[in-house]
Amino acid sequence: MKLVTAAQMRSIEQACVEAGVSLDELMENAGLAVAEYIRDGSASPGRSGITGKIYGKRIVILIGPGNNGADGFVAGRHLARWGAVVTAVLCVKRKSPDPKRELAEQAGVSIFDGISESGNESLSEKLATADIVVDAVLGTGASRPISEPLSSLLITVVESDVPVVALDLPTGLNSDTGEFDIAGLPADLTLLLGYPKLGPAVEAGSAPTGETVVLDIGIPFGLDSHVKAELLTDDLAVSLQPERPPDGHKGTFGSTLIIGGSQGFPGAVTLTTDAATRSGVGLTFVATPEPVYRLVAGDVPEAIYRGLPVSANGEVEPSAAARTALELAARADSVVIGPGLGQTPATSEFLSILLSQIDDELPLVLDADALNILSHTHKWWERLENRAALTPHPGEMGRLMGISTAEVQQDRAAVVLEAARKFNRVVVLKGAATLIAAPDGRLRVSEWVNSGLAKGGSGDVLAGLLGGLLAQQPDNVFDMASLAVFVHGYAAEAARVELGETGMRATDVSDRLGYFYRDRT
Repeated sequence: MKLVTAAQMRSIEQACVEAGVSLDELMENAGLAVAEYIRDGSASPGRSGITGKIYGKRIVILIGPGNNGADGFVAGRHLARWGAVVTAVLCVKRKSPDPKRELAEQAGVSIFDGISESGNESLSEKLATADIVVDAVLGTGASRPISEPLSSLLITVVESDVPVVALDLPTGLNSDTGEFDIAGLPADLTLLLGYPKLGPAVEAGSAPTGETVVLDIGIPFGLDSHVKAELLTDDLAVSLQPERPPDGHKGTFGSTLIIGGSQGFPGAVTLTTDAATRSGVGLTFVATPEPVYRLVAGDVPEAIYRGLPVSANGEVEPSAAARTALELAARADSVVIGPGLGQTPATSEFLSILLSQIDDELPLVLDADALNILSHTHKWWERLENRAALTPHPGEMGRLMGISTAEVQQDRAAVVLEAARKFNRVVVLKGAATLIAAPDGRLRVSEWVNSGLAKGGSGDVLAGLLGGLLAQQPDNVFDMASLAVFVHGYAAEAARVELGETGMRATDVSDRLGYFYRDRT
């Protein structure tokens, strides 16, 4: 399912015109689709809501300046004809003539000026008996801060506690970034017109959209070919699964190598290894410093462990450790580097030697401390030939890009796309609604939001799962990264349902990685 920005939506609308579907026809389709959704009882957003019988229901529609306001007038016209008592509130000045307003008035919609001296008081009176508020103020047009008198009108609606249905987007929500104006109007239900929008999808954990539904407004097929962002859905994830021929053997499904662990973080490599063995991969090798090897070897009995030589202080001996790791890498189809690795000078030297000598054809997963070390390495991406997936959390992304974590979070989609372009690698930006970006501008947005993943070890599980999937399809980093994110989220959702977000652990997610394959194969 494609995710569009405001500019892309405008270009699609223009393409509709060129294809013979006028903007007026799209407007009429949108308003009718909204009215039908409300009339048919599907719109029951929390609290009281619409229950399915439209006759006599009192509906207040907030009208904005552009096409979103016109959509509101069209919806109001149909609802009034079906017996609803509809009041349209002008929240800004509209251009004249205003044919959609005129048609709404002819259908029995009453209209008053909300920005007049008595407008707010009149709105309060209407809200006192209203069953539902339809927000048709800005839609995708939110581009500057909300100010008076609109802000006071929106506050009045919020304080009324009447359920709100937003047309396309809640007023104040940026369609591209997901940033929400403090004076905006949160919705209980958002009826997305034509396409879901990128910003709310990216900020799914905090977007004030409530429940979301995409309505068909008659856009001809094929006009969205230029849109490179899409929602990572269940159906898409199913289509990405590597084939598993019934006569396959260990070699058929590849092998992955996990390189990680340190005396301070011995558990990370176990979490990564456990996840890799649940990916469907044929063999899993583990290379970890000798002191860690003595602690964790055999924790995942299906894996094959090797200790990396260390010096007297227990730190990896860079040259000898790199030789051992490279010997194992020669037997692998993918390599995961970084979980729990540490950032000591010896570890940094080890990573430098390893990346300079590893087979250029091996796909890599660079995670955690590998990313932290690379963030201090001048133009590392120009010297690395391997295909790779980088899996940073926002803090690691900030270090890689030389910006603050807050700057990463302000526009996550833009940052991850810029990182993928700059490093010429697939980048997975972890968080609520994880983002997967490719250097060519493709972007996928995970639909999973789960605070139970905001715990140590969750990223290690994702890295191991991705490494195992890459071993099975080493030439398709973007799709395997997408599949790993979805399967990880699916397993986390199962853990959340069974154990709750507070009590679930990263090991609980790893234990449930097989659920997706069980349920969707």
